[in-house]
Amino acid sequence: MRSAILGGLAASFLLAAAAPAVAAAPVKPLTSDQLSEALLTPADLGEEYIENEKRYREALDSEAAHTKQCRSAIKALKPLVRSKAAAFIDKEGKPSGVRQFLISGTPAQLARWESAGKVMVRDCAGVKANTKTVRAGITKLSIGRFGTWTYGIRHRKTIPELSSKLTVASDVVLIGTKNSVMLLVSNGFFGTFEPGLSKRAAKVAVQKLQDVQATATE
Repeated sequence: MRSAILGGLAASFLLAAAAPAVAAAPVKPLTSDQLSEALLTPADLGEEYIENEKRYREALDSEAAHTKQCRSAIKALKPLVRSKAAAFIDKEGKPSGVRQFLISGTPAQLARWESAGKVMVRDCAGVKANTKTVRAGITKLSIGRFGTWTYGIRHRKTIPELSSKLTVASDVVLIGTKNSVMLLVSNGFFGTFEPGLSKRAAKVAVQKLQDVQATATE
């Protein structure tokens, strides 16, 4: 009798091992309302920040991109900057701030956005456009990893003759988190650029998005 029981248990274990694993249910894309709930607000960045009513929808202009390859890489971000889930935040009284754009999709769509991030860094980082009166260029931005993947670049332009040598600077950061992707653009003009704003905004933005994602799957 004991051998029969042991034999039955062994057979059960073998069947369980042979049975295909049950695939996890795919994570559904977030709704428009859920994406809007995950957006940054001025209060998330500090008391000195306010909503920017100009709502400028561009990651990096063609002049700043400089080369054909970099312009193409930036142009690929157009579907993101057209998103209805967007936040426009400025530092009060100063020409600097951050813009955020959010979309959600399938794993295949997210994989394509990660490829877009890699292409952006590949084709834009290292670009230079220096003349006798202007120094400009784009470098890879290393702000750490947020979410599933993070890719970023930083554009800087200086005119040495001006009292404020750093004329304009912009960070363009693409971040993927589960079923969503966000674009963060931080810039500043005439000495108002905050080098650490992109990282600070990314940290808060990803946490807000993950909180909404966690609630959506409950």
